[in-house]
Amino acid sequence: MRTLDLRQQQVSVADLLQCARTETVYILNEEGEAFILEAADAFEREVAQLGQSDAFMAFLAERSKESGMTSLDDLERKLSAAEDTAQQ
Repeated sequence: MRTLDLRQQQVSVADLLQCARTETVYILNEEGEAFILEAADAFEREVAQLGQSDAFMAFLAERSKESGMTSLDDLERKLSAAEDTAQQ
C-alpha cells in the first residue's frame, strides 16, 4: 500500500490512477481525511492469490471443520459473563 499525503504534495488524478493500477493507495486530503483508491478488480486479484496459497487453504480447511453453531442462550450467557467480569 502506498500513502499519499496531499497536505505535503499535490498529485494529479492521472498520477493517482497510475499508482492505483498496481497497488492500493491510501490518500490523506488537505483536511486530513483518509481515502482508499484501488483498481476495481483488486478484490478479485486478492481472492485469486489467496486461492493459490497453501497456508490460507489449510486455514480454511481447518476452519470448515468447526461446527460454528452457538445457540442464542449460549451467546447471551457468554455476553453476560463478560459484562460481569468487566464490571469487577
